[in-house]
Amino acid sequence: MDFKTETDAELISLQEKLNAWCYQHQRSKWGHRLWILVIILGVFAFFEGIVDIFFGGISSLNVFLILLGSITCFTWYKSDKQRKVNIRFLAELNSELTRRNSNT
Repeated sequence: MDFKTETDAELISLQEKLNAWCYQHQRSKWGHRLWILVIILGVFAFFEGIVDIFFGGISSLNVFLILLGSITCFTWYKSDKQRKVNIRFLAELNSELTRRNSNT
């Protein structure tokens, strides 16, 4: 996003929204732990499906476990990646607002 084309009011509004998002995610103590538990269960389901295919043959339950584990892992990956992008974007936004305030 090009900050030079945005007005100060738009940047401040965006900064407030991102700060509220960061505060909400830092405040939730159990949300992160629950997400870790869900990803561990997703990885376990994925590997359980693979191991069962090797020992018992292909069944619909094994395919379901592999799909469920894959979807869970992919969702975790995208969520963690988006969180890092949002934090980096907020840092860039703060530096741009600081630069604009120091120029005025």
